[in-house]
Amino acid sequence: MLQRQLVTNNIELLLSDTILPITEDWFSADYWQSRNELVGTATGRGTVWFIENNYGAFVLRKYRRGGLIAKLLKFRFFFKNMEKTRVFQELTLLEYMVEKGLPVPRAIAGKVNQYNGFYEAFILIETLKEAKELFHLLRANKAVHWYSIGQTIKRFHEEGIYHSDLNCHNIMIDQTQKIWLIDFDKCDQRPQNDEWQNSNLQRLLRSLEKENDLHNDIHFNEHHWAQLLEGYHGKTEKN
Repeated sequence: MLQRQLVTNNIELLLSDTILPITEDWFSADYWQSRNELVGTATGRGTVWFIENNYGAFVLRKYRRGGLIAKLLKFRFFFKNMEKTRVFQELTLLEYMVEKGLPVPRAIAGKVNQYNGFYEAFILIETLKEAKELFHLLRANKAVHWYSIGQTIKRFHEEGIYHSDLNCHNIMIDQTQKIWLIDFDKCDQRPQNDEWQNSNLQRLLRSLEKENDLHNDIHFNEHHWAQLLEGYHGKTEKN
């Protein structure tokens, strides 16, 4: 369960891992850069920073908006209460999924800055070491166990986990071929329902088809999708 630590009147830390000596500095890329422990960055729906130190390997991400409103309020959100913040909800969902044994990164901590009815937020999670995006594996023509991907998605759905942005960038595969899901911002737990579960699958299919159209070196076809669905529906795998 998250522990809340007030730093100042408008800055609060949300601690999932209470053993690590987490301070406000942990949410500053400049801090890690000054310690030579910032090992990389990536961009997508915003910048993320990769950190490695004696305590482990972590990903730091700042929440940002999408759509037209982002032109005015890129990083700020309306504040109602702490439980409604995106970082509180994502950390809480990650804790629940880890407790259920689902393959997701471990939650570490979050930070919320309040500004006159608005807030900005950061999240810190554990890095999935030696894991690569499904997207990159497809471009490299690596073998992908589609049946296992379908089985893994089904496990999440059986726990009522709705992934709002299930795509080929949010599916990770490690060196043991274990399938992981990442990026649970704006995701939630809900009663099982064929409508949203099928919607999740269709979103993933659109993502794969889109990348297939954009990149000549993407190796994805109808047979792959059929294998994924066989895994999802629990059908006997064919050799």
